[in-house]
Amino acid sequence: MKRHLIPIVLYLLLSYWAVRPLLSAGYFPMHDDTQVGRVVAMGKALRNGQFPVRWVDDLGYGYGYPIFNFYGPLPYYVGGAIYALGATGVTAAKAMFLVGMLVSGLTMYLFISVAWGRLAGLVSAVLYLYAPYHAVQAYVRGAVGEFWVFAFLPLLPTGFVLMERKRTRETGVLVTGVGLTATILSHTLLGSITTLLVLSVVFGYWLIRAIGRHTDFSLMRAHLLALGVGFGLSAFFWLPALSEMGFTNVNAQIGPTADFRDHFVCPVQLWNSAWGFGGSAPGCIDGLSLKLGKVHILAAFLGLLGFARGLKKRRIHTFMTALAIVSVAGSVFLLLPVSRFVWERIPPLAYVQYPWRFLTFTLFGLSVAGSGILLNIRKRPLRAFVAMCIIFGVIAASAKLFQPQYTYLQAPRNFEDIRELRFRVSKLSDEYLPKELKRPRTADEIAYDTVPAIPGSVVESVEEKETYRKYTVHTDTTRTVVLNSAYFPGWQYFINGRNVRALIVEGRPTVTFPAGGSTLEMRFTDTPIRTFANIVAFVTLLTVLVAYGKKTVA
Repeated sequence: MKRHLIPIVLYLLLSYWAVRPLLSAGYFPMHDDTQVGRVVAMGKALRNGQFPVRWVDDLGYGYGYPIFNFYGPLPYYVGGAIYALGATGVTAAKAMFLVGMLVSGLTMYLFISVAWGRLAGLVSAVLYLYAPYHAVQAYVRGAVGEFWVFAFLPLLPTGFVLMERKRTRETGVLVTGVGLTATILSHTLLGSITTLLVLSVVFGYWLIRAIGRHTDFSLMRAHLLALGVGFGLSAFFWLPALSEMGFTNVNAQIGPTADFRDHFVCPVQLWNSAWGFGGSAPGCIDGLSLKLGKVHILAAFLGLLGFARGLKKRRIHTFMTALAIVSVAGSVFLLLPVSRFVWERIPPLAYVQYPWRFLTFTLFGLSVAGSGILLNIRKRPLRAFVAMCIIFGVIAASAKLFQPQYTYLQAPRNFEDIRELRFRVSKLSDEYLPKELKRPRTADEIAYDTVPAIPGSVVESVEEKETYRKYTVHTDTTRTVVLNSAYFPGWQYFINGRNVRALIVEGRPTVTFPAGGSTLEMRFTDTPIRTFANIVAFVTLLTVLVAYGKKTVA
């Protein structure tokens, strides 16, 4: 570990220009301007003891919202934990951005250093961090989950490289397993795509080896164990997300404004496209840049030449060459209009909405290929000089992109205001509410009280948390009330201690209070699929801790 200290410190110093806006005062606008609100909602839920967090109160127009049952929660666990410990919502959100940005280069360094050494690792780390699309994700789109996938993607091949060597095989299982877990938990769409790619690679690899009669059952077992760790640890999220998606309005996301046919990338845009802070549009002129970066393209081209010269020397050259070429060629194909027939024949791809999301995999491949430049330079001084040229070349070309359109100062409490959370933030993302629930059109229509005011009655709140609420209701006659709470499987309703079946009207529960005094309790409980998923994740975690804990102690 000590030998990696200097490269890691150098990387952190060189990352300054990429994260500088996150270290200064103020906040900045972005397309997905919900991040502070989501961090605050997650932090409140953690503070109240909910884990895993599925339901939050203030989002969903005040009706409550099962966002973290479906939307990649990992970045928000980090931001929410920082908020729960006492930081402001803005500080916690910026810390969440910062962690995701820095981890990307660290994992790329780990991957390339395992394969090629520390200097090559540092070059690839800087290329990866300063990829232009990385700046788009962070400072234009605010796509936190997507650049967290970007951050953990290198762990997947790192583990596979380690598994090739018997002495590091068990470590490789853990690295790939953790990498797969983190990508699944970071962003629902990209995590799903990454999972399918990993499965395709693993089973394709073993099919080829089986045809050539070179099956290594020990290595196959390691690959399957790594997949098992990844799927098992993340089961608490993906199992309920898949099984309960039908209770939401997520299908409404596939609409005329996000039709993949309008968002293919023109080839010229990959070489150069104007920098901007607008959105994606049909044609070859978008409001945001989709360029790969000239330094990245040049470094990757020269790097692949270096790979090609070394193909006969070591099998790792073949693996790295194939990984880089397939990542770049496959993702670029899916970016371009020529791939339209693929998109139209695979209906689930419509949920991706924007083909340029595959830039994540393109830039991963380019950053891997960029390390190949150093492979055939034997003289250390020359190798160090070339590495320095690449590093400072890419920083000079891309550092200016890593800044928001503007920053502004605002009191932290304004970001956490109940009207801010329950209307503006909720309106930007309400796809996980029941589709039949009527959305408020103005801030005056949002819900504040779970039990609305009832004529001739007195309602008092006894306890209000995300997953448990208790109220006393005194009414002069029997009354039926529609609660200001979105219904989602798992909610149970008790009046005077008796479990009652609520009638669901337009996505909201309806209960009847008898005349006199009553107590209403609302509990958000786990459905059978959530209970099963939690058990799978817990057993997997316990197994990993026991298995690797013994080796650590030994």
